[in-house]
Amino acid sequence: MTEKIRLRYAPSPTGYLHIGNTRTALMNYLFAKHFNGDFIVRIEDTDLERNVEGAIESQFANLEWLGIDIDESFFKPGNESYGKYKQSEKFKRYEDFANKLVTQKKAYFCFCTPEELEQDYKQQEAKGIVATKYSGKCKLLLQEEIDKKISNNQEYSIRFAVIDDQIHFEDFVKGNISFDSSELGDFVILKSNKIATYNFAVVVDDHDMDITHVLRGEEHISNTPRQILIYKAFDWKMPVFGHMSLIIDSSGKKLSKRSGNALFFIEQYKKQGYLPEAMLNYISLLGWSPSGEKEIFSKDELIKIFDDKRFSKSPSTFDMTKMKWINSQYMKKMSDEKYLDFVFNFINKEIYGIESKSKDWINKMLLLFKNEIEFGEQINDHLDLFFVDKQISLELKSKFNEILNAPLVLNAFEQGIVNIKEWTIEKIKDVIKVVSNTTQTKGKELFMSARIGCTSSEHGPSLAEVIYLLGKEKVLNNIKKVK
Repeated sequence: MTEKIRLRYAPSPTGYLHIGNTRTALMNYLFAKHFNGDFIVRIEDTDLERNVEGAIESQFANLEWLGIDIDESFFKPGNESYGKYKQSEKFKRYEDFANKLVTQKKAYFCFCTPEELEQDYKQQEAKGIVATKYSGKCKLLLQEEIDKKISNNQEYSIRFAVIDDQIHFEDFVKGNISFDSSELGDFVILKSNKIATYNFAVVVDDHDMDITHVLRGEEHISNTPRQILIYKAFDWKMPVFGHMSLIIDSSGKKLSKRSGNALFFIEQYKKQGYLPEAMLNYISLLGWSPSGEKEIFSKDELIKIFDDKRFSKSPSTFDMTKMKWINSQYMKKMSDEKYLDFVFNFINKEIYGIESKSKDWINKMLLLFKNEIEFGEQINDHLDLFFVDKQISLELKSKFNEILNAPLVLNAFEQGIVNIKEWTIEKIKDVIKVVSNTTQTKGKELFMSARIGCTSSEHGPSLAEVIYLLGKEKVLNNIKKVK
């Protein structure tokens, strides 16, 4: 690749940054950075009625949070020749190019009303035509008829005059793809409100910005032949196209907000306490894979090992379990100081009265779960142990009674706890050793009896540390509940 590599991510502000378009942005970013190229963000906001307030801000804020650095955008424009980075600021340019094609007889004015078009399509369907298309009747209008309609202020769109041909292109993900252009029909490039259609605007933009590679989701494959025809009509150099496979959910449906995926938007993951590095890592593995078995990669490592030949042609499944696992790996690697600062913010302080506890106590408690929680908010699943005083369940009491010598062990524990003068973790560990020796118990018989009796729970981290943090009074009260 001798030319400057330039790739773009071009979202529509009709929604917020989600898993699917994050994958698109990330792969374009990795591709560009691997080849020392530029990564551009362009806003395709021509669908003014569907634009959502705050959507653009969501895109940029979350891309920044993920660590996807942008070389050019409307915040940071590049060379003036690249033009504007918002399509809504280029309406006149699109109109001029559309009219240029009209003068070259490569496009034409279409005066058909929506009602006429709908009637025409219905007639085609009645004849058994499944892939309906425009009849092309306005292409047959004489110039004097066109002039008369325009002088009468009759609304018109501009349609591209499709030449019947076989369109071939080499997709660097999917391989060779062919289309018969005769199946497309003459498509609209400029609507009656003078706003360019997607397929026309995107070609003008990619040409203006010297985009060398267009990497996007496979749902755009059907758009590619129309775009290729436009490139050929202007005799412009075409970018190389690549279409990534779908991301599907566990049921095999395309991943979407409607498919029932509880977490679809990046902002949701951020609020739940997922780390940006972990999300970047996991999303990079959706439809792309490096060589080898390694799965944990930093951003710099991903840039270094990126290979545009390692995209999968098959759909990739978004696996929430794996997402959590990767996030947990990053949390375990955090320094204790960073972990504490991070996870403290996710404690539900309205439910759990941590203000009554010292900072040292809180830190010790949070560190108990550093290797257990998978994301920040999950810390709240463990806090009932320390902050909620509830009766032991009948099920748990039954489990306690099924353990051999459980009452004997618990009585010994109670006596040992009562006799502790200096409340430290080491003294509690000494009690555990003494109880094991005096009752001749160990393993599950020892620890499960003690855990259920002292903590009113069946599972948890280090028993001695949990007992220490609960405090002598609460531990003795818990023991009484089991007796």
